[in-house]
Amino acid sequence: MKRALALLLVLTACGSNDPRPLSIPEAERLALVRFSNYTTGVSAFTASVPSPGGKLVLDGRVDFVNHLGHAGMRTDGRDDEFSKGLLQWNLGRMAFATSPSADWQVRDLQERGSELDGALRLLVNLGADRPENAQLLLQSSARWLRADRIGDTAVDVFEGPKQKDAADARLRYWLDPDGKLRRLEAKLGNQEELAVFDFTGPGEPVQVIPPLAR
Repeated sequence: MKRALALLLVLTACGSNDPRPLSIPEAERLALVRFSNYTTGVSAFTASVPSPGGKLVLDGRVDFVNHLGHAGMRTDGRDDEFSKGLLQWNLGRMAFATSPSADWQVRDLQERGSELDGALRLLVNLGADRPENAQLLLQSSARWLRADRIGDTAVDVFEGPKQKDAADARLRYWLDPDGKLRRLEAKLGNQEELAVFDFTGPGEPVQVIPPLAR
């Protein structure tokens, strides 16, 4: 009788849509996200990044193998010279041009204090040439949040482990049945609203501009 009751409780928990710890297959699935991105190579993406100066809207592509990104950027509600332009970046630096014919301005990515820099750094760190340790994920604070949909595609939404010195700042991974990352949500800086990154399919190779290559 006790065994039957325990089994019933497990089945009830598995069938609920409440956040819960990862199962073994889910930990293995989450562990493959960055490796799956790496095997994809280049992905097109769109992003909405809240910032004190207005919501930043990005439309571009990210090379998960070479850790390189290229995107157009605009700021909702603004139309001044520096509210829109072109971006290219790698793990440590970014370049900005106000138009295709303008000179590129290059600077180091900031570790803190810039939602844009945090978003760019996050994007180019989403690829790895090997899976993560599923056992460590299983033992971490990572969890399954809910079933959801992006358009006609069913997804599972997972919350990654808590990061050091950021108790409430977690990444949320929206994975399709094949384990592909369709959406990523992140809390950046002091913004309460989450930044949202949608990955929309394979992208064209990113040609490195000379100022960034140097």
